[in-house]
Amino acid sequence: MRIKTPINREALKHHLNYGLWKYALMAACVIMGWSLIYTATTYRSPQDKRVDVYILSNTASDEMVQAFLEPVWKETVPEMEVVNGVVMSLLDDYTTTMQLMTYMAAAEADIYFINEQYFKSYASQGYFLELEGLVESGQIDTCGADLTKGYVTSVDEYDDQDRPVKTSSHLYGIPMDSFYGFMGGMQLDNRGMYAVITVNNQNDENVIPFFSALLKAGQGEKEAWITE
Repeated sequence: MRIKTPINREALKHHLNYGLWKYALMAACVIMGWSLIYTATTYRSPQDKRVDVYILSNTASDEMVQAFLEPVWKETVPEMEVVNGVVMSLLDDYTTTMQLMTYMAAAEADIYFINEQYFKSYASQGYFLELEGLVESGQIDTCGADLTKGYVTSVDEYDDQDRPVKTSSHLYGIPMDSFYGFMGGMQLDNRGMYAVITVNNQNDENVIPFFSALLKAGQGEKEAWITE
């Protein structure tokens, strides 16, 4: 004799009460699997066909940053498939430090706009491109900015007791205080910030001219509300 449970409202309710988690787990697995497949197969522009600009700020607008970058992209490096602007919120010191450390280690961006604390720290560790030669050759137009604060001393050689025995000073960043155009164009309060190029951007040929053009686009008249 075979006993078969009839499919009725009561039986279905009982089944769902005890078996709903299985369907939820199955749905979650399907969604995660599809997400992994999509991430693995979706097209990502190669490094030499994109420029990424990361901006550390609590005032800049994502939409305005992208709108600001686009005409510079189209005029300067139109062959790039992507020029992407990312605004990184300034959180507590620990979180921001960890976030930046992860991005730097992963070569996540080509150009950064960052504040003095992080600029000096990462510049002294050799994360940024030395800019003085590019400025002297005219490849980067600094638009008359005072570059004094952009020089950072780094250690080139240590002795066997980890004491610095050889140091050098290089221009690692462009002080942004006088580039008032970024304030209106991006809603970026760039006082005390520095524009830098990462040393491992893998796209100097396009990143450098874009960086120079971006500085030119950032020129503007000083607003009345801006104080030193």
